[in-house]
Amino acid sequence: MSTASWLALFLGVLALAAAIQAGNDLTIAVPAGAVGVALVALVGVVEVRSRTSQLWRVRGTVLVRLPPDRPTSDSLLQLRKSFRAGIIGRSSILATLRGLERDLAPTGRTLLSLEEERAILDLPPEPFRRWVEERIRRIEAAT
Repeated sequence: MSTASWLALFLGVLALAAAIQAGNDLTIAVPAGAVGVALVALVGVVEVRSRTSQLWRVRGTVLVRLPPDRPTSDSLLQLRKSFRAGIIGRSSILATLRGLERDLAPTGRTLLSLEEERAILDLPPEPFRRWVEERIRRIEAAT
C-alpha cells in the first residue's frame, strides 16, 4: 500500500474511533462515522483497483483478462532494478548475463563455476560493475 493509502486508512480509523467515542451525540457521531467509513472504503477501492489493473485491460467498454505469462516490464528495466537492489540484485544480473551467453554458445554449459560466481557476487560495487561491463562487451563482440 502507498503512503497516501496508509494515511487515509489511519484517518478513517481515527474518524470511526471519534464516532464511537461520541456515543449518543449524533451531531458528532454521524459525520465522523460517515467520514471514517468513506475513507476506509476509498482505500479499499483504490487498493483493489491498483491490484486488478495489472490483470485486466479495458478494450472499449469490455474488460479483457491479460494472459498470466505477460511480461511485466522490459528486461533492461529489470536489469536497472537489479542494479538498484545492490548486492541482492546481483544474482539476477548474473542470471541475465548467463542467459545471454548461453544463447551465444548453445552447448548449454555454464560459463562460470560456482566458486567464480560466488567470488563475483562478493566483489565490491565498482569492480562488480566493471566485470559486468566487460561481460557485456564480450557478448556484443560475439554477436
